[in-house]
Amino acid sequence: MEAIVINEFGSADEFYETELDQPQVTDDTVLVAVNAFSINPMDVAARLGMLPPQFSGNWKFPLVLGWDFAGTVTKIGQNVTGYQVGDRVFGSLPNDHADNNGSYGSYVVVAPETMAKIPAGLSFAQAAALPIAGGTAYQAIVENLKVKTNDTVLIQGGAGGVGLFAVQIAKAQGAKVIASASPSHHELLKQLGADQVIDYHQHAVAKSIKNVDAVFDTAGDIEDGLAALKAGGKLVTVGGQPTSEQLNSTDKNVAFQFTHATTPIYDSLAKLAIAGQLQIKLRTLPRSPDNVIDAHKTVEGHHMTGKFVIHVKN
Repeated sequence: MEAIVINEFGSADEFYETELDQPQVTDDTVLVAVNAFSINPMDVAARLGMLPPQFSGNWKFPLVLGWDFAGTVTKIGQNVTGYQVGDRVFGSLPNDHADNNGSYGSYVVVAPETMAKIPAGLSFAQAAALPIAGGTAYQAIVENLKVKTNDTVLIQGGAGGVGLFAVQIAKAQGAKVIASASPSHHELLKQLGADQVIDYHQHAVAKSIKNVDAVFDTAGDIEDGLAALKAGGKLVTVGGQPTSEQLNSTDKNVAFQFTHATTPIYDSLAKLAIAGQLQIKLRTLPRSPDNVIDAHKTVEGHHMTGKFVIHVKN
């Protein structure tokens, strides 16, 4: 199969295209032809060799990176039910996927519990933007923070790939949403439903906001988030590691989220998108090594609002 790979960890300029053996479907998995994939900060960390062994233990070079995918089912393991050849699907690969089973390849082997069908009205590119960023936001807002109607939620880093989804998911839950972001993103966040946006360059969140019911931190600013949180409230972070003191707070609940999105979460995200409650902000480029290089440099430089999607085929 065709795949865009690296032969060593390091610069984004290392990407090139080559032919590799196609990953092999098992009795309990599905083979998917990739129609689109998205670039996440995790992809950048992987390319730099910064991910721990629980990610990289199955890797060797040439290495196919990538987790998020959208595509078409081409083969089904004999124990798999609920899918058939030709289904349009999207999802994410295991953290420790094999070296040739990244989504920058033409085919991926997927466990059915980590993908879902793409509903009519959602494109491959839109679906490919959802899994990691959308799944992270949904798990935090709905499952971990349990945001409900009339809650006030602070989302730190509201303009990133995860933050944009989190703002909209919290709004869909009926919450009042406060987001922190640089001024260039304020208008977009308000359009997506944020009730208040704070310029963190000019105003410390801790001094501007008090007594929110829940905080979702994607920016690594746990201390400010805790200062804004009411007694008895909960902060979930994917942006930093809480200190032991923060984790052992007697009046506020702090947790680091290890995201593990499954089919029900992906189904919920797709339904929100189809219902118009989740706008998917993305930039799309056709598949080529040069465009993967450009996408990595953009994401690595923190110059991206929303998601970067590489389009393979319709």
